[in-house]
Amino acid sequence: MRSRAVWLAGLVSVVIALLGVRAFLDPIAASASFGLPMHTDAETSFVRVYGARNALLGVLALVLAARGMIRPLILLFTLATVLPLLDAAVIVSDIGLGRELVRHGAILLVLATVSIALRRTSEAVL
Repeated sequence: MRSRAVWLAGLVSVVIALLGVRAFLDPIAASASFGLPMHTDAETSFVRVYGARNALLGVLALVLAARGMIRPLILLFTLATVLPLLDAAVIVSDIGLGRELVRHGAILLVLATVSIALRRTSEAVL
């Protein structure tokens, strides 16, 4: 039986992958959710890059979780905590500080929580 931390990582991985898919299917709405609303498909190239990144990371994390590969999963989630900070930096450089940053703060909190939970699970097993 998988630990709750691994199940949580799997669930978060699915959400990350779905965010990536959404960026491909509806890049205009995804850009607004990101915090930099665009109005035409021609403006949303960065959203497709964001979507590709999220889809790849989400699927990779899901595969690691499904295989019970805790250490690589910990590393992936720990390193991924940098991404919302970088995303927030993009927003701040374009429009400054604002409520758009709340989403990225929440994502950072979720990624850090999963990373810590996985690390604790790993330490309990060792």
